[in-house]
Amino acid sequence: MTHTSTRAQPIPKAAKVASAAALLLAAVHIALTAVFNVPSTEVKYEALPGRAADAWIRPYFVQDYRIFAPDPASADRNLWVRAWVETPDGERVETKWVDVTAIELAEPYRRVLRKQLTVIGAEQLMTSFGKLTEAQKAVVEENFHTSPDLAELNEALLAADDANAGDVRSFIRATNYTTSYATQAARALWGDDGEILAVQTRSVYSPVIRWDDRNDPDAVRPDSSYTQLGWRPVLDWSQQSEDAFARTFLHWAEAAGVTGSLTGDEEDAG
Repeated sequence: MTHTSTRAQPIPKAAKVASAAALLLAAVHIALTAVFNVPSTEVKYEALPGRAADAWIRPYFVQDYRIFAPDPASADRNLWVRAWVETPDGERVETKWVDVTAIELAEPYRRVLRKQLTVIGAEQLMTSFGKLTEAQKAVVEENFHTSPDLAELNEALLAADDANAGDVRSFIRATNYTTSYATQAARALWGDDGEILAVQTRSVYSPVIRWDDRNDPDAVRPDSSYTQLGWRPVLDWSQQSEDAFARTFLHWAEAAGVTGSLTGDEEDAG
């Protein structure tokens, strides 16, 4: 009787490399997810790589329990923007408020994504604003648009109350995010009309009729709430493409029916 010996085929080198890369990526993702969910801001951002975790997780890996809960999200979250523009003849114009979330969501595929850029910005801004003390909220209503960045605002917030330094950092990060987005949106909408001197943002929460009252014909939608923030400086980042942003954003604006006229009746942002 003849016996045929079987020998295991060697694993190709390419398969080994791919497996090692996949395991490394999974390990990094798990580690950054754990850091992202650390409840202490001091530990997260001082002892651990919290900023790296935020950049990795947001926006596509963020999970929201409300998509599973029996009581779903009960408010629309929108980011509003306006700008201060100096025209070529020296006139300084305050533009109307524009709902940039409505512009982003005018594109059908943007509505499919669960975490839109402006919705993330509005949520972060409202949440971090709510954690500030009353003295600090009075500070953020002031104008800081003559500064080159947000350092002066940060110092003023800590001077008003330094007991919640972690909450101040969260608010500055949210303000950085929304102000940077507002800068690009303002230049796309009004950059041809003059120089953008400053921008102002507003996170607007518009409650919807409660789920239990959805079939009540007399149910009234509650009033909106919003942040009260002063003017902020334009913020530019070297790795962003202003032209690419403008092309995409103006395409969305056209779909939303927003003309980008320099003046006009102020929208109701709250």
